[in-house]
Amino acid sequence: MNKLESNGGVGQAVMEEEIKNNQPAQMKQVEGGLNLDAIPFEDFISEVEKAIFSEERSGNNDNVSYLEKCLGKTKEKKENFLAKIESEERKFFAEAFFEIEEVVIKNLIESKTGNRSEEFRIGDTEWQQEIIFLINKIKNNPTELKLFWDEYKAIFDYEDDVKSGNKYMAGILAPMALQNILTEKYGLQVTYPKPKEDVKYSVDMVAVDEQNKLIFLIQVKTDKEQIEKLIKRDINTLRNGQEKNTDSNQDARKELIKVIPRFEFGDRNGKMHEDYQIFSKGCSKYVENNRDLFKGKEYEVKGVYIYVPYVVGGDKLIDMNGMPHEKLWKILVALNLETKLGLPKKFNHDRVFKK
Repeated sequence: MNKLESNGGVGQAVMEEEIKNNQPAQMKQVEGGLNLDAIPFEDFISEVEKAIFSEERSGNNDNVSYLEKCLGKTKEKKENFLAKIESEERKFFAEAFFEIEEVVIKNLIESKTGNRSEEFRIGDTEWQQEIIFLINKIKNNPTELKLFWDEYKAIFDYEDDVKSGNKYMAGILAPMALQNILTEKYGLQVTYPKPKEDVKYSVDMVAVDEQNKLIFLIQVKTDKEQIEKLIKRDINTLRNGQEKNTDSNQDARKELIKVIPRFEFGDRNGKMHEDYQIFSKGCSKYVENNRDLFKGKEYEVKGVYIYVPYVVGGDKLIDMNGMPHEKLWKILVALNLETKLGLPKKFNHDRVFKK
């Protein structure tokens, strides 16, 4: 069972705290007597990296069978390395780094097969959720946070897969930023579905507004080019009072924030963008397969398909601990986050369009 699934999602799993200044009951050691629980944290990260790259791939990246064997070996090395650690926190770090290497190999396999299997996608989602949980745990420890992201980038860089590293980073930080806005600014409760549900139903997170009896099934998108195009179009509309483009082109029907009421879940609406139709169908199946979560609750359920910008105009809008800059909140509010989701007016609207 995924260790993050208990009680519904990331941030709710019980993870043992590492007790500092005390000797653990049992110290596991690696070859040469090195204690992975006791060595300085930076040295621990170095040991993880050594273990990951203890066997170099031959460079035969065109052979799917060979790559699948490499993936299996990486998973085996991961399990062997984790067995040598007592600290749950250090296990999380090591597991996340090994799984970066797994993601890189999966990318190579996908480039040859033309598609990413559901099994791979579920594994990717579980890995991203684990990183979200880890970042939430160390977000107030700048040293560990920096070491984590430095090593994250170093592995992707070493594997010449920086583009994927940046894409996954946005996919990790954007949901965290939205989660922090919804919980800290509006008092909502946020949980993450099981990885399998995320992949099958396209629901990245679930937000509950107890006060207004609302449940939001949310999909978070981070496509930088699409986001900048939508922001430019919609800000111009809001500022100048222009009518939105009524072109039948699919992209013209895209919105930065699209809210789908429950009665439209699963409907085939020719006027609705095809991405929204897929998400709507996923929301319908999510509700159907999680009846116990909704049973007896007189809550209104809505689907929210939202683009969360990680970078706009070269400016990063999210810190590496997942905390959003005020500019991100400002952009989302300017594009009707509060109005569309029926949230209380928390943002100082006099400042929305000021620089």
